[in-house]
Amino acid sequence: MNDKVVKCDMLKFNDVQLEYVNMGLFDSDKEWIHPTVTVNTYEIIYVVEGEIHIREGEQRYDLVKGDMLLLEPGIEHGGTAVSLGRTSFYWLHYHCTHHEALELPKRSAPDEVTALRTMNELMHLQQANPTVAELALARFLLECGRVAEYGNKRLAEIVEYIRANSREPLSVVDVAARYGYSADHLSRMFKKEFGYDAKTAIVKKRLEYIESRLLNSEYSIKEIAAQCGFEDENSFVKFFKYHTKTTPTLFRNRYFHVHLNSK
Repeated sequence: MNDKVVKCDMLKFNDVQLEYVNMGLFDSDKEWIHPTVTVNTYEIIYVVEGEIHIREGEQRYDLVKGDMLLLEPGIEHGGTAVSLGRTSFYWLHYHCTHHEALELPKRSAPDEVTALRTMNELMHLQQANPTVAELALARFLLECGRVAEYGNKRLAEIVEYIRANSREPLSVVDVAARYGYSADHLSRMFKKEFGYDAKTAIVKKRLEYIESRLLNSEYSIKEIAAQCGFEDENSFVKFFKYHTKTTPTLFRNRYFHVHLNSK
């Protein structure tokens, strides 16, 4: 299948100019090795399944599920060993000036729910609305650039706890008590670091988990509601609609587009 290249005006923020180019999902059950190529764009590889053995110049990387690698323009990259079994990964190309301002790490393991949600969103938006795809990409790159390097290391631990337990109906009081804080103090910590309070942080992570289940599983709405600790399907739908302004079913159907290709 041929790649579809989308061109649009370059997005500008601060000193950074960003232009989304194209992306796809590679998926194969056969033995595979990355071809040797040199491209003129930045490229992100995010591994969904299997292992990828790749080099950029002389630097070698062995990537596994959940790993994300940033490849730079003008530097040759290619496979160093055959991948066995199923190999699945998203690849994404973009142009960017002043890329260093994004502080994006060379290799990272971003939050799985956020990464999969963003990749699914971009796969749909590259066909439906390239301009919005560019905005979604910018948001994702900026979030990845933070890499949990918060000024408050305890806060980084709390954020990870919320993420790891996002399927549960956490409360600010419960989370604060776990770390020896009052609910008000914890919210002030979040407000200072992120610009929003602890309750908002819990809801954001919970929605990310729910959206991931909607996009990456075949469970029914009722089953997902039960998995996420809701009393019934109705309360689940009300929660989701209140925070997203759409229903779980409409959200799931919106991102129907799946684009498989061989790179």
